[in-house]
Amino acid sequence: VRNLKGLQDIIGVTVVDLALGGCLVRGAAAFDVGAILDLALPFEGSPLAVKVRVVETSKDGVSLPASQPRYLAGMKFLSLSAADEMRLRTFLESEGRRRRSADAPPA
Repeated sequence: VRNLKGLQDIIGVTVVDLALGGCLVRGAAAFDVGAILDLALPFEGSPLAVKVRVVETSKDGVSLPASQPRYLAGMKFLSLSAADEMRLRTFLESEGRRRRSADAPPA
């Protein structure tokens, strides 16, 4: 994640949930609500690069008291090319089918 306000810090995050409209990420730093960021998601082939707006942030409830706190941030996709939207849609549909078949009882 890169902050677009001139800071060139790269902050590593873990994607917790992913949808066509945005994602939920977990990381060591809290993000400012309203911040516009560059997010690069590792994808087959090449990364999916998208501008996002931080819509909410909170301390992660699963953080252990003895460890460093972790934070959750909801991010809304602002610009996603048609090709990247198709890549994301294909991935989400494939992942949905994979999960449904894994949850299905044996025949």
